[in-house]
Amino acid sequence: MSWTAQKDFVIFVILVFGLQVSQSWEASEWGGKYSQETICGLTGTTVIFNCSFWYPQTHDGHIITVEKTLWFTKSYNDRPEDLTIDPQYTDRLDLNCQGNSCTLSIRELRKSDEGKYKFKFITNAPKGEHTVMSGVTLNVTDLSIKMVVFGMRCHSECHLDSPSYIWYENGGKKKDSNFVMIPEPDYASYSCALRGHEQHLSPPVCWGTSCDKVVYLYKSICALKGSDVDIACTYSHHKTVREKSWFRPDNGNTWEVLLEGWHLHLDHRYCSFDKSSQAHLQIENVTENDSAEYRFKFSEWGSDLPGTTLTVTAAQVQVIKAEKRGSSTIALLSCHLSCSPEARLSWCWMRNGGQNVKCSKMKKEQKITLRHGEHITCAVEGYPLSVSLPLYALKAPRVFLSHKSEIVEGHLLTLTCIADTPTSSRHRWYKKCRTSDCEVMGYGEKLVFSSIQSSDSAEYFCAVENDLGEKMSQSVVIDVKYAPKFSNYRVIPSNVTEEGQPVNLICSSDANPAASYTWYKDQTMLQGSERFYVFNSISTEDAGSYYCKAHNKYGNVISSQVVVDVQYVPRIPSISARPCSNISMGSSVRLTCTSDANPPASYFWFKDHEESPNSTGAVFNIINFQLHNEGAYHCEARNVRGSRRATLLLRAENFRSWSQGALTAVAVRYSTVGILLILLIVTVLLFWKKTRSKGRMHSKFQPNTNEDSSRDQLKERVAFSEHSPIYANVTNDKTDQDEDEYDSVVDTVI
Repeated sequence: MSWTAQKDFVIFVILVFGLQVSQSWEASEWGGKYSQETICGLTGTTVIFNCSFWYPQTHDGHIITVEKTLWFTKSYNDRPEDLTIDPQYTDRLDLNCQGNSCTLSIRELRKSDEGKYKFKFITNAPKGEHTVMSGVTLNVTDLSIKMVVFGMRCHSECHLDSPSYIWYENGGKKKDSNFVMIPEPDYASYSCALRGHEQHLSPPVCWGTSCDKVVYLYKSICALKGSDVDIACTYSHHKTVREKSWFRPDNGNTWEVLLEGWHLHLDHRYCSFDKSSQAHLQIENVTENDSAEYRFKFSEWGSDLPGTTLTVTAAQVQVIKAEKRGSSTIALLSCHLSCSPEARLSWCWMRNGGQNVKCSKMKKEQKITLRHGEHITCAVEGYPLSVSLPLYALKAPRVFLSHKSEIVEGHLLTLTCIADTPTSSRHRWYKKCRTSDCEVMGYGEKLVFSSIQSSDSAEYFCAVENDLGEKMSQSVVIDVKYAPKFSNYRVIPSNVTEEGQPVNLICSSDANPAASYTWYKDQTMLQGSERFYVFNSISTEDAGSYYCKAHNKYGNVISSQVVVDVQYVPRIPSISARPCSNISMGSSVRLTCTSDANPPASYFWFKDHEESPNSTGAVFNIINFQLHNEGAYHCEARNVRGSRRATLLLRAENFRSWSQGALTAVAVRYSTVGILLILLIVTVLLFWKKTRSKGRMHSKFQPNTNEDSSRDQLKERVAFSEHSPIYANVTNDKTDQDEDEYDSVVDTVI
């Protein structure tokens, strides 16, 4: 064969194989597979079914999605009946679907659960339904006891991984839990149960030819409310029975609290009797309160062995599917029972408590349209007490407050949700939040605030809900009134501030209604009622302790005190010297500088134009004063707000302290004295000149020989000196530094 022919043949084979794969894939686009085809379960235990499935991703360009999944064992008119609505499985099923895998769990297996279980999924595609065929077969079995050499063995038809058993001897528990027991009394009976499933035990077996034992005809009974129930058991005994009775727990089905049996003949509805080695307990007109486990006991028989469990049920409307259409609700409903009675029942429907919709033994589902406020009930035909509670198409509820006056913090407040659907609706309370979500506050018809707080102020509304949907009420506003509560008290910019700065005292409180404010300084009430107290330019007189009081009609609260500290630049220093006069050379001089300042000032002493201080502190001591100590001494007062200076002039000779004003007064005083002396001299000279002129004139007529002697005497009386003592203490010294640079100058002369 040529290469070309071989190549064509290979291509042909590939095309044929690809077509076959494509056809195979097309055929398997819809399908599924169970993890097990057969499951064996022990009565009272749990079994799990699993199915994986697949389907096309798209159809005609649209993505295919799964809308519903269900498990079923039987069909009606080729329509599978979902196990979730079958009363036989009520509260015993768990469904879990993740991706393309679904599991079904059945708890508390019963013999009636045996059968073939199938899985179906429904998609959004046209004719997009698929049932995974073959199914899973479930077998349910009880424990049994098999005789073995020197004892008995607890046996199960199902494979169990490491089972642990509990044994009963003559109706009482045995402490050992082995697979094999060695019986001792010839008259004893034995039963075994899987640990954790003691309610489901093997039938009792006698070790000898006769024994004491009790066998209940039914492990469980489902009865409709208002019906009569017969609970029966067979029993045997190896000797005469002295006493026998029926009893049930004192508190529901919690056997741990059972101390003594409850003798039922005290209730007229109960009747017990024996018939053909059978003990019977009959209960007339049963109610939900009769639901319990019942046990039979005689003198030689223990009370630990499980008995017959009675469950009393009434009809209940169950919603399979519901949708809103305008003001109406269209719902697919089922008449539901919590357990499954043995008899085949006929289901009846009634609208608004009157008109029969339909009674049927074949179909317990109905599609019904209800308008707002209408209700539907269902019942089992022939059992008038089994009528369900009404299921309402809901109306919007209303909220009522326990009182309409002002709501004050700490008081009791009750909100009531009033609905026109009294029995079948559930109530829920909401608090409106700032976000889109609302906070759930509680459940029930009433929302009670035993001591309402300011934080409870908000809008509230309630909702009523049932299986047909939910309706919301209009919201009500709760405005809680309360006395002021301080939230903030502060000083802006700070409680330590500088003189001349603007300062605001702010007193904030949380109150309803809003608070008024009163301000106090050092226990003295100030003007103003706002939460701000403003100083446009604070002064030293404003320093002190401040607080505020916030008040409304419900009470008041006083803030803590804040001390406002006003700081300022040191005032012009005051300089003093000791001693202040008659200081001789070699003496000590004490200079003291003081200044008013906040915070307190620090002091620095400078001499003349020196930049570094000669001393620090308020006191400056000069020991052994000499001529070189003469000069200007500057005292500088400093704090964080600034500094100020004053100057002291020190000179030799007599020591005095002068202020700049005193120095001026001395100069004026000595100038006045000088002027008076000059006037005196001029007056004397004029008087002398006049006298001399008269003498000359008189000498012309009367010559005076004593003229020269008189002149000499006058000169002796009026003498001028260049160093007159009256100017001795007047100085005209000038410092090298301009006096304008200082706040004060003191001229001290020694």
